[in-house]
Amino acid sequence: MTMQLFPFLDIFAAISLAPFLVNAPLRYMVLVGIVATYLTVMPFIMRRLAKPFMIKTGWLYVLFVSLVGFFAYSHFNEIKYVDRHGERFAQSDYFVIHSQYKRYRWVADSEFVKHFGKVPTMIPIDIDNASSYFGNSDKKLLIVAESWGVARHDSTQKDILAGIYNQTDRLEFIKDGYFDFAGATVEGELRELCLLDVEGGYAFNKVANKEFDNCLPNQLKRMGYHTIGMHGGFSQIYERDFLYPKMGFAETVFAEHHGDKKRCEAFNGICDNELFDIVAESFATHDKNFFYWLTLTSHSHYPRGDIINHRLDCNKHNLPKGDICNNFMLHAQFFDGLGELIKRPEMAGVEVIVVGDHMPPLMMREPIHSHIHWQRVSWLHFKVKA
Repeated sequence: MTMQLFPFLDIFAAISLAPFLVNAPLRYMVLVGIVATYLTVMPFIMRRLAKPFMIKTGWLYVLFVSLVGFFAYSHFNEIKYVDRHGERFAQSDYFVIHSQYKRYRWVADSEFVKHFGKVPTMIPIDIDNASSYFGNSDKKLLIVAESWGVARHDSTQKDILAGIYNQTDRLEFIKDGYFDFAGATVEGELRELCLLDVEGGYAFNKVANKEFDNCLPNQLKRMGYHTIGMHGGFSQIYERDFLYPKMGFAETVFAEHHGDKKRCEAFNGICDNELFDIVAESFATHDKNFFYWLTLTSHSHYPRGDIINHRLDCNKHNLPKGDICNNFMLHAQFFDGLGELIKRPEMAGVEVIVVGDHMPPLMMREPIHSHIHWQRVSWLHFKVKA
C-alpha cells in the first residue's frame, strides 16, 4: 500500500499521515479503502482456496509453482514491455516480472524519504526568483501558484492569462516570463520567500529562527509592513504552522481557520476561489501590507470537478484530455478570478507577482513535451493603478 499510493513514504510515514486521509482527494481515499479491504479479506480467501491442496500431493503443486516463479523472476526480471523509466507516481515500472518488495525497499531507502525525519540544513542560493522583481510599493501581493508550468505555445499561455491581460487599462504595467526550476512545493516557497534551499530534511520545527532572518516577510516586517501568509491546505502539512512564523508572517490563514468555506478535492482544502475576499479585506485593512498566498486547487491530480470556469478551450489549443488540459483550465480559472479581484477598489495600488512553484506532475501516457516546457515555471508581474 505504502509503495503503490505514496511511493515516497515508508510504513511509519504513512501512519503519520493517516489523520490527513479524511482530507485527502477522493481518489486516495478510495484506493486506501480498496487496499484495506484486500488485506482484510484475502487471507480468508487464500485459506479457503488452499484447503484442497492441504494433502501430500498438494505440496507438489506448491513446489512446482514456486520453482516456475523463481525461474521466471531470476531470468526475466529486467525485461520491460516499454523501454522507459517508470518515474511517475503510482504507475507501472513497465517490467514484465519484477519484485514489489524490491521496489518498495528502493523507494523506502531513497534520500527523499529519509528527509522527513531529519533536521534540514538551510542553504542560501543565488538563482532566479520572481519576488526579487518587487518595487517599493506599500502593497504587495505574492502568489505562488501550485503546479504552474509553462505552456509550450505562446497562444496557450496568453489564453491562460487572458483574465489579466484583458484589463491592461487598469494596470500601470504588466510583464511575464519564465525560468528553470525543479523541486517540491516547499522548495519553491523557500526560493521565493527566502532565497534558500533545503537539504537533508523537512523537520522545519527544529530549525533555529535565525536561519530565516533574511526571508522577505521578516525584512518587510522590520520595515513596518503587516505580513500575512495564506494557504488553503492544513497547516501541519510540511510543518507550515512552524515554517510561516519563522519566515516572518505575523498572521497566517489555513484551512482549519475557515471551516465554513467550500472545499475542493486537493486534500479537502479550501477552494482558491473562496479566498479572494480574504485578500481584498487584508489590503483594505492595512496601509502597508505584504500578502503571500500559496494556491492549492491546481494541485495534482487536477480534478475536473473543481473546474467551474470552462473558458479555456482545450480543443482550440490541441491539448489532450486529462492532466494537461485540466491543469491549464484550473490556472485559467484562477487568473480569471484574480482578474475579478483586481477590479475591486481595495486592490488599488497593489503590486502583484504570481509565480509557479514547479512544473505540474503529469500522469499521462501521451507525450507531454509538445504541450509544456520541462522543469520551467511561469511568472507574471503587474501593478494595479492607484
